[in-house]
Amino acid sequence: MAFCDFAIKYDPDKDTSEDIAKKIIYAIIVKRLKAHKPAICFIAGDSGEGKSYSGIRLQQLILEAQGIDIKDYFNEINVYTPLEYSQKIDKLLFDPSLKKVNVICMHEAREVIKAKLWHSFVTQSVADINAMSRQIKRLCIIIISQFIRDITNDVRYTLNYYMKVRRPKGKRARLYIYVMWKDDRDLEKPKLRKRKLSGYLVYPNGRWQRFVPQYLELSKPDKELIDIFEKNDSEAKTGIIRDKLARLLKEMELDIGKQSKKVSALVEFHLKNIDSLDTIGKRWKGKWIIRKEVKDMYGLNESEVNKFQSLLNEGLKNRGVVEGGDEDGI
Repeated sequence: MAFCDFAIKYDPDKDTSEDIAKKIIYAIIVKRLKAHKPAICFIAGDSGEGKSYSGIRLQQLILEAQGIDIKDYFNEINVYTPLEYSQKIDKLLFDPSLKKVNVICMHEAREVIKAKLWHSFVTQSVADINAMSRQIKRLCIIIISQFIRDITNDVRYTLNYYMKVRRPKGKRARLYIYVMWKDDRDLEKPKLRKRKLSGYLVYPNGRWQRFVPQYLELSKPDKELIDIFEKNDSEAKTGIIRDKLARLLKEMELDIGKQSKKVSALVEFHLKNIDSLDTIGKRWKGKWIIRKEVKDMYGLNESEVNKFQSLLNEGLKNRGVVEGGDEDGI
């Protein structure tokens, strides 16, 4: 059976891979929203592959296609922790200033809250959005997490698109898009399935050609957006991490000074929560480099930052995490 998820105009003399990506995203998401249907997307990928940046870029393209500048609403449409969700979704649905904005992204937070709580949060938030937005406005909901099992079966059955991000070294992020569908041939045991996105390219001479993209290449978001994201993401998650560290410090019985305990606790926490490394630094030439903001974030002096970075890389090396990695990434 031939599926048609999109039909886009294509001029091989003018259109780049980025142009094709923009047109496909408009066809499968923006047109869906214009037809008063929700578009629920899940973005998966390993740490450092570019999930967050791809989510931001996806938001940017969806809004740009509707004549909206993401920079005017960036903080309102990005949820970094469950604590922010209620306020932001309420504003998105009911604030007149956000009337035309129809996308929200829930960034991965399972590294700072228990997996069970993360599951519950995503399940409830998607249910809330679907219930509340039915009569107000349809939304594109973007959920970012490392694995599909990070969300419950209830949420999986609401997904319209499953996306995976991979970023080969030295190349742009690649977004693999699959259409979700429900196989109910066995009514007693219905199953959730995915298939490749497929459609047609319409050439200037009117010829239609079948097109099944292996992936869409996405450029990075604007640096201004990246800077805002990194700042907001770190600030939003710092409070949760600090509380966890405080509890960890109480549990640690070490015959050393308080600050040494703090550095050891930081290292232990991040080694146990590898995904949280994206909130404090980036990989560079086989090592994890700590961001300058971490000094103030954790109340460390220069010597303690260096010790933290050294012990962290030693621990990561022992686990084989920093060997052979990409040079940078969030």
